[in-house]
Amino acid sequence: MMISSIGEFLLPRKLDDRQKKHTSFWISMWSVFDFLMVLCICIVQLSAKGAVTNTPCTIIDNCCVRNMTNFWKHKTELRCSEIQIIPVVNEIIHVLLEYNKIHVVENWAFNGSEIAKLSLRGNYLDYLSEHSFDGILNLRTLDLSHSSMKVLPTSGLKSLEILRIENAPSMTVMPSVYLFSNLKEAYLTYSFHCCSFQFPAKHDYSKYEFHKEGLQTPSECVQSKENNNYVNLVTDDFLENGYIDYANGSEEEFFNEPTMTNSTQDIICGNITPPTMRSDVKCWPQPDALNPCEDIMGFYWLRVSVWLVGSAALLANVVVLTVVFRKNFNHSVPRFLMSNLAFADFCTAIYLLLLAYEDLVSSEKYFNYAYTWQNGVGCKIGGFLTVFSSQLSVFALCLLTIERWYSIRKALYTNKMTFASTVRIMAIGWVYSIVMATMPLLGISSYSTTSICLPMDTARASGMCYVFTLLAFGAAAFVLMLFCYVQIYMSLSYETRHAAKGEASVARKISVLIGTNFACTAPVIFFGFTALLGYPLIDVTKSKILLVFFYPINSCANPFLYTILTASFRREAFSTVAK
Repeated sequence: MMISSIGEFLLPRKLDDRQKKHTSFWISMWSVFDFLMVLCICIVQLSAKGAVTNTPCTIIDNCCVRNMTNFWKHKTELRCSEIQIIPVVNEIIHVLLEYNKIHVVENWAFNGSEIAKLSLRGNYLDYLSEHSFDGILNLRTLDLSHSSMKVLPTSGLKSLEILRIENAPSMTVMPSVYLFSNLKEAYLTYSFHCCSFQFPAKHDYSKYEFHKEGLQTPSECVQSKENNNYVNLVTDDFLENGYIDYANGSEEEFFNEPTMTNSTQDIICGNITPPTMRSDVKCWPQPDALNPCEDIMGFYWLRVSVWLVGSAALLANVVVLTVVFRKNFNHSVPRFLMSNLAFADFCTAIYLLLLAYEDLVSSEKYFNYAYTWQNGVGCKIGGFLTVFSSQLSVFALCLLTIERWYSIRKALYTNKMTFASTVRIMAIGWVYSIVMATMPLLGISSYSTTSICLPMDTARASGMCYVFTLLAFGAAAFVLMLFCYVQIYMSLSYETRHAAKGEASVARKISVLIGTNFACTAPVIFFGFTALLGYPLIDVTKSKILLVFFYPINSCANPFLYTILTASFRREAFSTVAK
């Protein structure tokens, strides 16, 4: 009747029959369309499964809230709706606000809402207020993955059971695990954050002490507060014996006692039922072989050894560089090569001391510093120094060995290694070393893979080829030095090696040089190749002993074997001190 009256109102009073029929046709079509619209609205209101709406709101205002609460009682999904800010919102039950443009979540944004799952996945989340999630009733699942969030506000998350913060690289600090009372599963970005659930005391000692106070013995827990009045929670039997005596009908009386439903209990000095241990939380990604939950050095004796080896290498190579640069090179090839070797070993000593200092600072709680260290400038500098120094040292050692081999085997030849040719060859070594040390900074492998800042990332083909090149160069250099020293040793006759004092000394020095190079280089190359082929024989904890202790011993031994223990160097050192 309403539609027909509207039609009569709209029609002119004087219409011919043809016009009336035409108008009646459109009025009938309008009635059918109106009926279909009413039917669709009823179907949507009766639907309990929810639907997706692309609300053009940039802010969840009252209009949007009415739409959500009226049509989707059990699930609200506003995906890709270009929402930017969430102010205070009421009466929302289940919210999925994924892949919008939300930058800010205001304080008490969901106050009074009963939300089982809240998903802000794929938003910016530049600013989360301290009380963004406060006031939410029975929140069980929170998803903040794929965001730029830096800090996770913990207020209001005590009932949380599942936490997802995957692919959120800006969040580098994990709040104390004791702030999540009921957490069962955590899906995080970094594996070292999962270490906080395994070692909560090391993660946040102050919160651990506060939590431990709540786990005191039953004899210390006497009172609770209910409506500002103190009442006894336990009986004398419980205080004296540590348990409740249910004999003589006390069990029936105990279980028939009315429960307290409308008040809050504050345990003054302990909990009757201890909360779930934080180690029971299932956390991903798990700490792997490259990043276990341990300190940088892993062993106390290794920590002391690194300080000793690094300090000795630093002092010895400083002495060599001081004496060499105080004297003119005089176009001496051995002196020039020894200065390059000393500088390379000096860089290795700096790397060792840098690791030792960071290990000292982060002792017993390294996973709290893991992100800052492994992704910071210090680790990149340390990684660059160790790769640069190791390659330059190997290059200089090879040239020194070749120069000695050429001087002995070709002693009668006049075309020996000239100073100019040695400088050109050594310049190639410098370029090669700098290029190899720079590659991980450009994305080929990475210095951030492990706590000792070595490029051990072989997930991609480029990283695998890079590590293979380093190992192959070291293996080829060792074989070359072994060949040259064996030939030098064999050039001495049996009688000369054992009778002549000077020649016997040379033979012993050659044996020491070969032995130290083999002991420091061969294990690293062997275990490196096995790991590269997919059959690692030792884990990272044991490989640190090789990479941080045995391999750098060369940096401490080289100054003595090649320079300090020689008679000519001692004479120059005495003359330098005398001046």
